[in-house]
Amino acid sequence: MFFLRLFCFLIFFISENAIAQNNKKPFSKSEDINFTSDNLQVNDSTNVMTATGNVVITSDARKITADKVEYNQTTDKAIAIGNVLLTEKDGSIYESDKVVLTNEFKSIVASPLYAKLADKSYITSPELRRNDNGESFFNEGVYSACECNVKDGETPIWRIESKQIKHDPLTKTVYLTHPVMKIFSMPVYYLPYLSFPDWTIKRRSGFLTPKYGYSNQNRFHIKVPYYYAPENDPTWDMTFTTHQNGKTGHADQLNLRKKYETTSVETNIFKGNLDTNKSEGDNVFGVNLFATSKLRNGWDMTLEGKYADQETFMRRYAFDSDSTYKSFINLEKVNQKSISNIEIYNIQNLDGTKSNNEPTLAPSISHHVFNNNQKYNYDIKLKAHSIYNDEGYDIKRWSGLGEINKKIYLNDIILEGDFNVGLDLYSIQGRPSTDENTNRYIDRFSSGFSIAASKQYDFANDNVGIIFEPKLQFSSVFSTDRTDEVPNRDSSEFRLDQANLFLTNQYQGRDNIQSNDRLNAGLTTLVMTENYGDINFFVGQSQKISGTQNNINSINQGRQSHIISSIDWNPSTFFNFSWFSLYNHHNFKSETSDFKLNGSINEWSYSANHKSVDGGFVSNNTHREELKLGVSKSFSSWSTSYNQTYDLGNNKEDLIEESLALAYNTGAQYMFGNCLTILLEYKTSGNVADRDLLAEDSIYLTFNFRNIGDFAYQPKIREFLKD
Repeated sequence: MFFLRLFCFLIFFISENAIAQNNKKPFSKSEDINFTSDNLQVNDSTNVMTATGNVVITSDARKITADKVEYNQTTDKAIAIGNVLLTEKDGSIYESDKVVLTNEFKSIVASPLYAKLADKSYITSPELRRNDNGESFFNEGVYSACECNVKDGETPIWRIESKQIKHDPLTKTVYLTHPVMKIFSMPVYYLPYLSFPDWTIKRRSGFLTPKYGYSNQNRFHIKVPYYYAPENDPTWDMTFTTHQNGKTGHADQLNLRKKYETTSVETNIFKGNLDTNKSEGDNVFGVNLFATSKLRNGWDMTLEGKYADQETFMRRYAFDSDSTYKSFINLEKVNQKSISNIEIYNIQNLDGTKSNNEPTLAPSISHHVFNNNQKYNYDIKLKAHSIYNDEGYDIKRWSGLGEINKKIYLNDIILEGDFNVGLDLYSIQGRPSTDENTNRYIDRFSSGFSIAASKQYDFANDNVGIIFEPKLQFSSVFSTDRTDEVPNRDSSEFRLDQANLFLTNQYQGRDNIQSNDRLNAGLTTLVMTENYGDINFFVGQSQKISGTQNNINSINQGRQSHIISSIDWNPSTFFNFSWFSLYNHHNFKSETSDFKLNGSINEWSYSANHKSVDGGFVSNNTHREELKLGVSKSFSSWSTSYNQTYDLGNNKEDLIEESLALAYNTGAQYMFGNCLTILLEYKTSGNVADRDLLAEDSIYLTFNFRNIGDFAYQPKIREFLKD
């Protein structure tokens, strides 16, 4: 605004005709300022010059436009009238009907004012006053992060009304005096004072918006975060959050982030003091470390370390919801013809409902070399790994596998050949069934080959097209029979399906190898319809010719495998269906199945998923059955969802999870993201409990305001009714 004073120089250096012709000639004393208008008049008696019609003044700092500008040289006062727009360098736009500029145009009075800020939030005020230092005071100001057309009477979803809003450009801070938060024009809460960084700040040290809540486990609680960002070092920052809880005690969280040239590190440290199942007032802590780095010679590193010294501490304070922590270091190098990987990991089980027999510190090294060309393909896989404390065993395994495969096209017939050879070396220490102190060293050689033939048959008329593709494969695998001596870890949950039916070794792991001759057959059928979509069918089976089965599934020990069948049908958005099943070939009883149904009707979406696995297909010989049901709908800016999960295994019907959610999200209404999200959620954990964390129902209410923060209310229903 200071540059309006320079209007006077136009009298001496630029003629009225030149201005009227919109010549953007710079001022003599300020080469970076340009001025244009349709007309310019000067009153010598009053020493007032008047510019009218598309008045535009630009500089490197800002731009001002108006219908009319009057400048009095005597009083050094300029008045911009009519559709006044002042665009700041940061992108903020100030709109007003009238703007008065004095004191070399450093002081501004605008009435009324609408400010559209650089981050798409806005401030409105009956009057803006800006002093010589650049401080802006918005009397009876209104602030909101919702982008809407307030000038045309549109009401934002939420706003903060304040007696005064102050913006300090030196500290880059917005201060609000006696702010009142309103949602849907209804007062929600009052604060005597509120401040936050202005729209030009991406990172700034200071207290962040507190978070308030209530739950029957923690009672009333407040989280107060403090953010530290050093001005002279943008590569790191820190956030310290203190948690005050009315019942379970005090907890703190420290978050550290650091960026190097090729490395990023983030560390979270958690500390608390609470009543646990061990004693009263235990000091508990947890840590989470995550890092990524690009090393030399094309290696990438990913590291994550997680630990909690009390099993329910992290979940109780909602730091995270994980019941199992995996800490690992992973190194990987990917080339056009090779993949190398090194991983060391450790498992910590925090779920008291599960067995605490998890492997620890298990290093794994693998190198995969491959080549794909028109003549043939080859793969060479080398892998070494060790597992400690795995069900009482310490296991080391070194494996090597080489494989060559080739396709031959004979008219309409496709021939596929595959040959592989492998060597596995084991060192097993622990407790075998006969002697707990026995150390065993096992070597196993394996080789295999397969040949397959397939052909497509096409049939079509005006409305229907059908493609049949039968495939027949002979497979032979030889292996030193050491299966009973090798603990099965990587093939324990084997399930025969369309993906592994035609593999030479149907077990993709190395702990279990089939030593036999097999005949595998499958038929793929694709039905293409004009009105009912495409339907894909598959049926297949494996027939043992000779040799041992070595199948971990007791129900699948015969010469003939279960019959594989699957259907995929996607006729429209209203209805999508998929089904997989394994049938016993003796009685055609389905002994494992996976059924999925989903779609949408009139903006309602639904889903159903039923899974059933007979005990013979899993390592613990336990029948598993689960049913998941869900329905959701989105309308305008609202959305709702309802979900249930049932455990149907072993002739029971237990509701293990249930949730109901209602959300209001303005992100679809406004162009520049969410300004408010309201989430009302009901959850139940069914009968699932874990030590000092009890089975519970809960209601969770969350308000999230863009640029401000969130508020959560979470009473637990069962306990709430007892209070």
